[in-house]
Amino acid sequence: MRKVIVLLLLLLAGATAARAQAPVPDYQATDSLIQALAGQYRWAALDSVGRAALRLGLDYPGLRRRLGQAALARDRPAVAIRHYGRALRENPIDTTARYGLALAYLSLNQPGRAALVARGLPDSLRRPLHLNGFQLLSRVEVEASGQSVRNEHRGPAGFLRLGLGTRLSPRFGLSQNFSYFGQNIELPDRQRRGRGDEYPVRQHQYHALLAGQLGPRWQALLGYHYLRSDFGRLEAPASHLGYAALAYARPYYVVQVGHYFGTLTDTARAQTDLRLTVYPLGNLRLYGFGQASLVRSNGRSFPHGLLGAGGRLHRRVWLDVYGGLGQVPVLAELDGLYVYNLLDPLRARTGAGLLILLPERLSLRLSYGLEQRRDAIDSRLYNLQSLSTALAWTW
Repeated sequence: MRKVIVLLLLLLAGATAARAQAPVPDYQATDSLIQALAGQYRWAALDSVGRAALRLGLDYPGLRRRLGQAALARDRPAVAIRHYGRALRENPIDTTARYGLALAYLSLNQPGRAALVARGLPDSLRRPLHLNGFQLLSRVEVEASGQSVRNEHRGPAGFLRLGLGTRLSPRFGLSQNFSYFGQNIELPDRQRRGRGDEYPVRQHQYHALLAGQLGPRWQALLGYHYLRSDFGRLEAPASHLGYAALAYARPYYVVQVGHYFGTLTDTARAQTDLRLTVYPLGNLRLYGFGQASLVRSNGRSFPHGLLGAGGRLHRRVWLDVYGGLGQVPVLAELDGLYVYNLLDPLRARTGAGLLILLPERLSLRLSYGLEQRRDAIDSRLYNLQSLSTALAWTW
């Protein structure tokens, strides 16, 4: 390392245009040193040499490309995006920089941006990244969960979901979900106080979400959620929710604004969300997320907030925890994938999730949730616990 520092000092001290000007490193010598360090996989030294050259005014696409390569090798995809993006702007036909930029986006779990960049790559390079054009079936996910309560008015519940993904083009993707929820509940008796009749609630749901990558930073989302649940009524009108959102992504954060609108159980509902995800280290080793929601129902407004954090425990294992507060009669989550349409309002919640990447592009998610809800019959608070597991296959 001492030899590298001495050589760097010699390079930076030489090749001055005039005494009145700051010393500018010699291009050929600097590039030769950069290539040698890359060939030896000495990424930390390459990063030091490259940043020093940038500070002294030497900047060219090849240097940026090598700095991006070093940043990716050191698990710093946010820094790699900056360097690869600069190299690609200077030389749009640089296939290596384009490939590296797509890899950096994928390292930050931003496949839409990666697919947009990868449009200019040959099929032989897009295929290993799983970013080809149209693909009828690009993802299959199966989820099952169970809920238990200590409430004489509510029985245990179960939830099943089948998710299917389709890649329509590098810019557009479609996801569809079919789900089922079942629970035996006691319905409130409006004629007399006290216990009512037990009734088996069966909810069937369909969810569709179209995601469009408008540009490197902007993404638009359009969704629809259909839900049918009777809650003991003679007539069970179908419920419909529409959804529209706009997301703005940068290497260190993603901010999204979304709005739900429609009718659930004969009541007009509206919900506005502001979501923020941050990556303070510029990678997925540590991340934080938060969401502020405002639900409008029956002429009243109900705020709800959620904060959470997560990080990587192992090369293929991530853990996240969250907590939410604010009483709402109904709540839509994750771009309308989940719609909590229960009789009892949600008051507070907390939970944790474990994501495990398995071989053959399989992933397993295990989740635990604890919710505090208000009983619609006697207004008492009770706890609802849930355990869920989801297995996804992406290709």
